[in-house]
Amino acid sequence: MKNLKAALLTIIQYITLGIMLYSNKWIADNPVLMFIQFFGVFIAIWAILEMAKSKLNISPVPRSGSVLIQSGPYKIIRHPMYLSLLLTITPMIFSNISTFNTVIFSIFIINLVIKMLFEENLLHKFFEEYAVYSKKSWRLLPLVY
Repeated sequence: MKNLKAALLTIIQYITLGIMLYSNKWIADNPVLMFIQFFGVFIAIWAILEMAKSKLNISPVPRSGSVLIQSGPYKIIRHPMYLSLLLTITPMIFSNISTFNTVIFSIFIINLVIKMLFEENLLHKFFEEYAVYSKKSWRLLPLVY
């Protein structure tokens, strides 16, 4: 059941992401929004480099032999890849506000939050040290959430 839920959440994430990428300019025109996007890409690259120490997985279900990464951006934020997606996509959507974009972006955000909470539940069960790690790191935004 958890693999089905993981697959569904991942599919929804990639479909909504694909729709947003297909129907919008990828880079915001506004310099401030563009900076936010590039910062999101930087966080993604940093997180991927750190995650290479473990078994990178697009599914929220941890693979056997995985290592809990607590360095790099993971030292501060438990979900830097989700944060990088939000920092990269949000300016793109704000640059082209429409009802369609708002609906798709809302589905994307709701799905991302559900996926994040589902993943954290699995990680608590998989890694003994996750409870301690989650108390000394932020879920998504430092000083906020």
